[in-house]
Formats: sequence, structure tokens, C-alpha cells
Amino acid sequence: MFEMMTGMINNIFFIIFPIVLYQMMAGAGKRNFFVDYRITMTILFSISIILCMVFPYQFLTDEYIFDLRQVPMIVGALYGGPVISAVLFLVSAIGRILIGGDGMYIAILNQFIIAAGVPFIRPAYIRMGRGMKVATVFIISILSLLFNMFAGFLLFGDPIHDIIGIWLMLMLNQGLLIVLTALLIEHIVRQELLLNTLMKHEKLESVSHFAAAVSHELRNPMQSIKGFIQLMQAYDYSRDKQLEFHETILSEINAAEGLIDDYLIYAKPVYGELDRMSVNDEVCGVMKLLRPYANSLDVELFCHPAETDIYIRGDRQKFRQAMVNIIRNGVESMPNGGDVIARIKVQPAKVAVEVADRGVGMTKEEVERLGEPYFSNKIKGTGLGMMVTYSVIHQMKGTIIVNSEKGLGTVFKLVFPRLD
Repeated sequence: MFEMMTGMINNIFFIIFPIVLYQMMAGAGKRNFFVDYRITMTILFSISIILCMVFPYQFLTDEYIFDLRQVPMIVGALYGGPVISAVLFLVSAIGRILIGGDGMYIAILNQFIIAAGVPFIRPAYIRMGRGMKVATVFIISILSLLFNMFAGFLLFGDPIHDIIGIWLMLMLNQGLLIVLTALLIEHIVRQELLLNTLMKHEKLESVSHFAAAVSHELRNPMQSIKGFIQLMQAYDYSRDKQLEFHETILSEINAAEGLIDDYLIYAKPVYGELDRMSVNDEVCGVMKLLRPYANSLDVELFCHPAETDIYIRGDRQKFRQAMVNIIRNGVESMPNGGDVIARIKVQPAKVAVEVADRGVGMTKEEVERLGEPYFSNKIKGTGLGMMVTYSVIHQMKGTIIVNSEKGLGTVFKLVFPRLD
């Protein structure tokens, strides 16, 4: 009895393992049972069939040696279609021939019927509800075992009334397992459907955020341009005044172009040539560039470079833009003045850039929302700067870690892979 239970548990593991492995390896957005990973699943189910055949178990009496190879064969035919069904049949048939023994021809014929007949049920099976699918796999399993029982009676003369009890137990055993297998697969399919639906919803929500942000931000410069044009049409201004209006209109157009460029960077980053950059030179260079602006707000900027030159790879212009966004946010977070300190630290195979301020700080919830479309802590902010920053850093294969406490300040830590 112990050997029977051990063998049965082994067979169940051989069948369930590839399904669980599939769920672990399937990537987000590319999850469809026996479609996106057709070759992998075929190989795994083939291994399940071979292992079930190599490690059978005695069922109730020493005369009956049984295995559960029909479960992956039936499931593979229903979810994979005729090609996968044919491959699984070849694997099963070759394995049975190599094992040999009594009942070999019955087993191969049974497997052929499954491989040839079950795929025809697949189109209707896919459209069934969960209850009908459970009933269908159970019935197919029972019919398959009934075929073996009657074939054994016809070829070997086994009296049915003497073996009916054993075969009923076999049918219950295999039937329950194939039902559990189908339910597990249906649960995975349902989770995949929910995940794909959620991803589509998030994309639509992101598009709606973008549309609202673009319309809101472009409305101001467009209204200014429209107002100045209407004034020039209604009144006869002097040449100097017209030139002043022209300058204002051109400034508003440039502002609108800048907004559009920023959105494009976030939505679909396009990088120029990827340069080998000195982190010390770039970070301290940005600090030097922003020092006059910071001093006007009574803020001091300090840069502490690494002891040796450290290099990373990326688009120089976009990296500078990301650093400007972070440092400027730090400056503007201190209305009463203070210090913004940048430190470059060397780590094994990586380099870290820390930018610390002593500003108003953020709550944990605000930190988690950084980089989201249209989220900002500023009264007139759009969140666009941090959206662009996160996009640029991620495109450079970097990570952003933010530590902040309300009233005490914020530390941005950017970590990049280091070039040798």
C-alpha cells in the first residue's frame, strides 16, 4: 500500500510540476496556456509522460501496474491542439515500445485514439464553461480506461466481473486527477485573462492622464498666443509694441514645444548616441550650472565627487536633464534657503549618485507616487519633470531609491551599472 501511494504521488508530481513551472516562467503580457510557450510546454509534458511510464505503480494487486500518462496526453491534446497531440503520442508510443511487455499494442492503440480524436473536441472545449470542461475531461478519461478494460477482455480473456472493481478504482483515481489538472489550468487561464485586462485598463488610464495633462498644459500658451494675435488684429500698435508681442508669442510657442518634447521623452524615449560619461564631471557640471539659480533662492549647492573618475553609459543630454530636474526640485523644496548636496559613491560594479536636500520632505504615499503621470507636490507643478527623470534613469538601466521624511528633507539615490 505504501509503495502504491508513493508511486501515485510521484505520478501526480510529474503531471502538476510542468503546469506550476509554466506559471512561474510566463511573463506579464505574454501569458496564454500552450500558445506563447508552445514548445516549452510540449517538452515539459513529454517529460511528464516519460517519467510516468518509467515510474509506474502497482494498483491494489501485484497483477496491475498502472501509470497516469494519459492525463498529460489528454490535457495536451485539449489545450495544445493536433500538433502537440501528435508529438505527445510519438513520445508515448516510443516510450511504450521501449518498455515492451504485455498490453503494449493496446496501450499504443489507446494513445493513438486519444491523439487523433481528442483534438477534434478542442474548438468546442475552449468555448465551454468551467463545469462542462471538468465533465468533458472526466468523461474522456473514463472512456479511455474503458477501452483498455474491454480490449484486455477481448485479447487476453480477462473476465470483466473479476476486474471491474479494480478498473472502477482506476477510473476514479485518474478521473479525479485529470479534473484537478483541468481546474488548475483553468485557474491559470482565468488569472492570465484578469492580468491582461488589468494591463489594458492601466494603459487606457495612462493615455487618459496624458490627454488631460497635455490639454491642460498646452491650453495656457495657446490662450496667450491667441490673445496677443487678437490684440494685434484689433488695434494698430507701434512697431516696437508689435515686436514685443512677437517675442512673447515666440516664447509661448517654445514653451509649448518644450512640453511636447518632454511628453515624448516619457512616452517613447528616443536617445542619441550613447556616450561614455564621467559621473563626476556630469553631476558636478550640472550643480555648477544651477548654482546661480540656487543662490537667487538663498540655497547653496555642494558636489562631492568620487576619488577616481567613474564612468557610465548613456545619453549625455538626457542624463543632464534628469539631474537638473532632481536638483532643481531640491532647491525649490527649501523656501527659506538651505543646502543641496550631491555625492558620488563607488559600489561594486555600480556607481551611486546621492542628491540630498533639507526641504519640506514627502510622506511615504507621496514618495510612492513619484514619477506617476500628473502627480506633483508643487502648487503649479505637473509632475512632468519627475516622469521624464524616471524614464531617463530606467532607460539607462539605472534604479531610483527615494528616502524622505516630512519636514526633514529628501535623498534621491541613483544607481547605475559602472563601466570598467
